[in-house]
Amino acid sequence: MRTIKELQARLNPKNSFEQRYNIEADDKIHLLYVSPRLNATGYYRSIIPALEINKSITHKAIITSIETNDFSRKLSDFVNQLDERLIAWADYIIFPPLFSDVTYLIQAIKTLNTAVQLVMDLDRNYFALPVSIPLSRKLTNDKLKCLENNLGLMDMVTVANEAFQKFLQRFIDDRLENAHTFVQYLPVLVSRYGYEEMPPLIINASDKLRVGLIKPTEEDLLSLKEVLFKIRADLKEKIQFVCLGKPHSSKEGDLLLKEIDCEIHDSVSFLDYFEKLNSLQLDIVLLPAKEGLFNRHQNSKLFLELSVFGIPVVASIHHPVKAFIKDGETGFIASEVPEWFDIFKSMTKDSESFKLLSRNTLKTCWSTHSFNVERINQITEIFI
Repeated sequence: MRTIKELQARLNPKNSFEQRYNIEADDKIHLLYVSPRLNATGYYRSIIPALEINKSITHKAIITSIETNDFSRKLSDFVNQLDERLIAWADYIIFPPLFSDVTYLIQAIKTLNTAVQLVMDLDRNYFALPVSIPLSRKLTNDKLKCLENNLGLMDMVTVANEAFQKFLQRFIDDRLENAHTFVQYLPVLVSRYGYEEMPPLIINASDKLRVGLIKPTEEDLLSLKEVLFKIRADLKEKIQFVCLGKPHSSKEGDLLLKEIDCEIHDSVSFLDYFEKLNSLQLDIVLLPAKEGLFNRHQNSKLFLELSVFGIPVVASIHHPVKAFIKDGETGFIASEVPEWFDIFKSMTKDSESFKLLSRNTLKTCWSTHSFNVERINQITEIFI
């Protein structure tokens, strides 16, 4: 994270415009990323893409600022500070999700730069949030309507899930008859920028298989209730469940974690998240998912984060990461209770096969899902 912290310090508003930005004339295509927060969404969808795009010889990216993850401030507090010089410089302006009326702002931008292309990156399907996710209580119908209208003001919307791409294109075409918005799939990728100065991988030295649950929603956790009880009952001396970030306001979920004797760790800030994952010494992680639109449109972020540490997953058949898993080679896909249980039973007996699985997971992540030259070229070809 060293490079990202240095960039955030340089983009401090106390510094002069010239200290923060380099807008010298060149023949490159210019991408302007607007005020990403220093959280998972900002990191994967704006900060890392901008840093990696700057390795190309054809494109240049600037981030207006990197904000702390402060939910008390509105995005409009930041976008309204867009400098006219940056607007004039940009060929593409990339916004995070916009939940307030930005019609006036868009008109002002188009007046200053008639040729600029406007892009919004939508990191999840906000129109299908489960009620158990706290954000669903903050997103009123008015805010969702503003988001819907703002999609129609964009030239392009980028998303991290191909099923969501198809859904959203139909959504826009059906609801916004005057819109000419194109929805583009832009995958989540891992970058070495996030792992600078990371300590070596910490391997589990205990005699128990450490089985992780990472920030599960209440519905997803409870969908595994029977599986968790069976694993705990039959493999009690060989398994230790570990949960990072309990489900919000979930009495039933809390009780379930207690009944399976789960080791619980509080959520940490994104800056400390990778080191925390490493320190948990997880052998494998469960990715439960109930069938539904929201889960169907989720991205692969968690799967890739775990893969970087060589931690394979057992994913529900309803989880979209099943598309990235070679079953039995880079992870497992399970549906019925016996399938989940058989996977764990085999892992506790065959440690060598499990070590091979871990190596395959890590190798495949960096070879297939990272910002290599080919991937950077694929992304820059979207912005032409």
